[in-house]
Amino acid sequence: MKFIAFLVVSCLLVACGGGGSSDSAGVTGSAVTTGDAQAPKMNMAQTLSDGAQGTTMAFSGVALMTGNLAAQSFFPPGKVADYTGFQYLRDNDPSNMGHNTSFLTRVANNVIYILNDSQLAKLSALAAAQQTQVDLYGYKRYPLMQAFRRLIDGNIPSGSTGLNLNAVKKASRELYLIDGQISFDRAVLYASVINSLDASQQAYLEAMKGKGWSSWPDITDAQINSKTSSLAQGSKVAVMTYASDIYSWYAGSLEADIYFCPERHGTYYGGFYIKDAPAVGHEGYSIDEQMTATAGAALIDTSKGYVTQAQATTMYSLVATQKDNLNSIVATRTQIATLLRTLLNASTSADAVKTQVQALSATYGELDGTNNYYYATTFAQVYKTLSTEQKTKLAALRTSMMSGRYADGTVFDFSVASTPFLYSAVLTDAQIAPYISDAVTSPLFFEP
Repeated sequence: MKFIAFLVVSCLLVACGGGGSSDSAGVTGSAVTTGDAQAPKMNMAQTLSDGAQGTTMAFSGVALMTGNLAAQSFFPPGKVADYTGFQYLRDNDPSNMGHNTSFLTRVANNVIYILNDSQLAKLSALAAAQQTQVDLYGYKRYPLMQAFRRLIDGNIPSGSTGLNLNAVKKASRELYLIDGQISFDRAVLYASVINSLDASQQAYLEAMKGKGWSSWPDITDAQINSKTSSLAQGSKVAVMTYASDIYSWYAGSLEADIYFCPERHGTYYGGFYIKDAPAVGHEGYSIDEQMTATAGAALIDTSKGYVTQAQATTMYSLVATQKDNLNSIVATRTQIATLLRTLLNASTSADAVKTQVQALSATYGELDGTNNYYYATTFAQVYKTLSTEQKTKLAALRTSMMSGRYADGTVFDFSVASTPFLYSAVLTDAQIAPYISDAVTSPLFFEP
């Protein structure tokens, strides 16, 4: 159990943290920095651009084609309930430390450092209350992941010609309803804590605003140990997440809450494992911010030598296929984020907000489910046309991204995932068996 908890903590501290790792997905250069002030280099215009979306979806295709179900299951905990602007904070850190394993640690430690016992108790109580929901969200991802794996492996049930759009939408809707509940409950907590901050606590956070990692106080684990030592390991992970979210929500804006990185959607294919696995457990490790753009180009840029023009054209067609849905996702996120921010006003009816958030979350799930239906179908379509030589070259690309040598000289190779995960916690095959059986996944190939 200690090993599992360590992995969860490590995934939170790595560049997947409060909103998941992100990269520039085709962006070159970096923002000009003057002190701590910096114009945002990552925003919704960049996220929604054809270049960012094209390489991100193609990167997911590479991950699915070269990976396995275990790799698909590795998933940053911060991708759940991500309406507090933490991803925006990370992606636009003036110190360029947003994708370093120490980023979330420093944010969370500073917040925990100034919280009083009553405030910290609220975080701990919600951590315990939400554990079942958070776990359920992770487990209920498995049917979709396994169905996508079955599709690309050609293991579809008799009588079906492929995935069923409405079945995939329904499964995704159920996931996002869980996410909506988690998001609402966290927002209620965050609003309560923020509204209870005294003058000195507010002054402390105000002094951090507009600055980056290198200018924030370096509060060590030892300095907050007296506040966290009594927490169960699972609760400590959640409390760190809550603490970092509280700061990003307090210091951020609606624009930051709405923002998501290009890889926020279509998360069932194993891209996070490729990017994050080598970083887990290695404090100070920075993920290559160009990885998605570089690897994704393998399936959409024929000059890289991996695919034919016909294959590249089919893969890139996803950009146009998902565009309307992606814009609708932004509109839905905007409504949800706006509603959650109203909870900062003590006179807001929480029950009314919850009802609206859940209705919008259902819509969000169906939109994302529709896109995933087309992603998986297109990935399988392209994969069927790959020659043995092409598959071998793509496998070699995966190995090149997932193997190497750490700064201390240790050699690593994570190219093959050997165990399934609940987020970043290691599971057994027996634990996921109820979620990946044919009885559970076959309905995703038929009209519900």
